[in-house]
Amino acid sequence: MSNTKLSIDRIVIEYRDVYWSFFNPFKQSICDYYGIKEYIGKTGFKYHLHIRECSDRYFHISYQPYHEPKSMKHTLRIETHPDHLEYFQPILDGLKANASTIWFVRCDVAFDIPCPMNQVFTASRTGRRMNLYEGTRYYGKKSQRQQAGYCRVYDKCKEQKERKKKKMAGALTRVEIVYKPEEKIPMDSLVQFPPTFNNLYSCFILTDVTPLKPEKRAMVLAVQQGLMTMDDFTSHHRRTIQKLLESQETVDFDQIAQEQWEENVIVPCALLCGTVSRVKAG
Repeated sequence: MSNTKLSIDRIVIEYRDVYWSFFNPFKQSICDYYGIKEYIGKTGFKYHLHIRECSDRYFHISYQPYHEPKSMKHTLRIETHPDHLEYFQPILDGLKANASTIWFVRCDVAFDIPCPMNQVFTASRTGRRMNLYEGTRYYGKKSQRQQAGYCRVYDKCKEQKERKKKKMAGALTRVEIVYKPEEKIPMDSLVQFPPTFNNLYSCFILTDVTPLKPEKRAMVLAVQQGLMTMDDFTSHHRRTIQKLLESQETVDFDQIAQEQWEENVIVPCALLCGTVSRVKAG
């Protein structure tokens, strides 16, 4: 769909080889400045600092993964919204100056489709069963929230209203998918690696389902409501539904990402690394 907009939410960045001799005074200065306390995690990373400003601006720091052997230097991660990076530039500058390399770990990629949710048909291509909870479609369990391909589909206008944010005109459905490449990507080269999701999910705008008989319409509705998946139907019914879907408007996640990825990542790359590389090695 040509007027679908891509954006990035919840980005996770990794800094390698950050020395304890830097981190110790660094975390103390952050605790003093923001009036927060560090806490010790039981899994994943040992040390955590969570900064929250205003209503929704946040910045999370994690240091020393439990799987890393005892050393004078460890991995450090940050998690925040890309729009919040500029507010924490002094922290970013300090980390950049004290890390050997900076890597992209994962982010949430959002596709905002200007259609009501009941017209947006989504289905997993890999057999993920959809769960429906309070109007949101989830592809994956809550425990899989940070895993590649985790997806949720929800009414963005309704969410903004519930959070008492600025009202949005018209209808807007958000499809949000976790982008976590198998191999971490050097942050300054991220513009070269837009995500590909067409192999994971299909998405169509249902503009006309009248060619379908009532039985098939009920099947489409059952999939949309999370009551069934396409795998629950016979091959004959799947072919019939697929033929209808092919006549509807397609939301091409890969094409949208190709066209809009750079404009979304170029500023975060510049803020985090100071450089942006558009040329692939080799």
